[in-house]
Amino acid sequence: MPRVEARRRKRFIVDSMLGGLARWLRMLGYDTLYAKNWHDARILEVAESEGRAVVTRDHGLYVRAVKRGLEAVIVPEELEDALAILALRFGIELKVDPDRSRCPLCNASLRRASAEEVKGRVPPQVLERHSVFWVCTGCGQVYWRGGHWRGIEATLAEARKRLERLRGGGG
Repeated sequence: MPRVEARRRKRFIVDSMLGGLARWLRMLGYDTLYAKNWHDARILEVAESEGRAVVTRDHGLYVRAVKRGLEAVIVPEELEDALAILALRFGIELKVDPDRSRCPLCNASLRRASAEEVKGRVPPQVLERHSVFWVCTGCGQVYWRGGHWRGIEATLAEARKRLERLRGGGG
């Protein structure tokens, strides 16, 4: 039986203490606003008007969000713990798929690009080693699965372990 409508992906707004986490949520494919230097009132207004979950380390902001009936979560400082908590709470898959990712810098969607298209925008040695690229539809940044990919995978593997612990799976 065909699905009539794909489940809408959760959208987030993260406060100014969580810029790194915002980039990770974007890489995981989630529309995430980074509320850098925003007042709490503005964060709450945008969360309410756009249906975004508030992600914060600020207990006061969390309480105000919940009192307004907004989805909100407090996350710890450690990245892997924060990702595990968000995965548990919102069902986030802790796996990067560049075809579904958003730009970590500006939050726009990415699209596949050929080596020919990115020629002159990436170092020549990158063109020699890679044939698949993604370009941000907003800022034009070019991405590929380079040497940093192992670090991304290691961080996500650790977050998945912590998620299993939260679920009571030991490990």
